[in-house]
Amino acid sequence: MSQTNVPELNPWLEHLRHANKSENTLRAYRQRVLRFAEWFESTNGETLTHECVTPTDLREYKSYLLINLKRTPSTVNLSFVAIANWLDFNGQNVPMPSNVEEVRSAPQGLDRLGQRSLTRAVERESIPRDIALITLMLNTGLRISEVAALDIDDLIIGDRSGGLKVRLGKGGKFRNVPLNSDTRKALRDYLNGRTKGPVFLSQRGRGTRRLTASGIRQVIDQYAYLAKLPELHPHVLRHTFARNLLKTGEGLEMVAEILGHKSLNTTRIYTLPSEQDKANAVEKLSLR
Repeated sequence: MSQTNVPELNPWLEHLRHANKSENTLRAYRQRVLRFAEWFESTNGETLTHECVTPTDLREYKSYLLINLKRTPSTVNLSFVAIANWLDFNGQNVPMPSNVEEVRSAPQGLDRLGQRSLTRAVERESIPRDIALITLMLNTGLRISEVAALDIDDLIIGDRSGGLKVRLGKGGKFRNVPLNSDTRKALRDYLNGRTKGPVFLSQRGRGTRRLTASGIRQVIDQYAYLAKLPELHPHVLRHTFARNLLKTGEGLEMVAEILGHKSLNTTRIYTLPSEQDKANAVEKLSLR
């Protein structure tokens, strides 16, 4: 991306930061507006400002994303969420093009075979921190930022029950998440009597510094390679947890509460068939 300049960008981003938007969201919003600015400048020969945006610009940018760049409906719609937010912040009321209708599938989680491959890879390496990390993410559905922020004070680990506190979830939401027996045991083995500080430490648990979100991604990338799961990334573990809960018969309200969703519509997507579910259904026709 070229070094396109948008004069009103930084005050808008600061506004979003004060509204408790995550840094990942800020980066995504910034990139989407900068991409629009780059297209605007190359198309119109002028620097993007909020006053000069017209409905025609927005319609043509939508076509550009869909036809020229072949972006997915989700990507296009999210681009216009960011652009609309930026324009609204600057007091500019420009009609947005209609959303591109999406054919939605459930987010891709690991099937039972994938979960087995992952847990076997973790167990073969026998690193207590990594066992605790993967077990916790598979059994709580925490976001990667929530895992990185955990302190030992946030945990309650008893013989028969336990839980953790997410003190600053997405949108600043506080919630309690239960810990099952597998997760309690993995955490107890890893912490080994440690009572203060971050839950997950750098340098495979021998350091004193907090394991960052970037560090967690590196751990998961390592086990994705060992388990031969190239599509594995941190959010896949959250998706896997959600789908596993729903398959046990838990209701949407319960799953939404544990995941920290504000809307049941966010959780409802997990009830849709995944791409693999659809592929398996069609493949059955070859087996008749």
